[in-house]
Amino acid sequence: MAMDESRVLCKMLYVLKKLSDDWLFSRLCHGDCADFNNSHLPLLFSIGDEGISNSKLAAKLNVSKQAASKVIKDLEEQKLVRTEKCASDARSSTIFLTDEGKQLRTHIKAQVMEMEGQYMKVLGIKNYNIAMDAMQKMIDFHEEQAKVKLN
Repeated sequence: MAMDESRVLCKMLYVLKKLSDDWLFSRLCHGDCADFNNSHLPLLFSIGDEGISNSKLAAKLNVSKQAASKVIKDLEEQKLVRTEKCASDARSSTIFLTDEGKQLRTHIKAQVMEMEGQYMKVLGIKNYNIAMDAMQKMIDFHEEQAKVKLN
């Protein structure tokens, strides 16, 4: 049986990433935050309203603490996050979104939800949810493989 060249996983992932990156960089509006970098989006959406430590944030995003700290510093300079020393451990800080950070997150979330709505129209809600579940399983698989590789 011949392989359908249009359905090779690495090609499909590449094309989907390229097209979604094109959408992110050309159509996603950052409001008044001209210096905001789209690569900071996962961090912005991972902080939550109750705050998070740098260690937990780095683990959640699967990046080094140093990489997370660099992004936090960038976002602090843009007044999108603030940090507070942890009362129980002076070496640790908790990261919070500022009001401006919360506004930007809400602004971007509305745009992302609009795109998700378009995906749901194209795929149907059931197939969209199946696709999201399948992507999460693929992410979980790769994260587990990375853990095995470290051990």
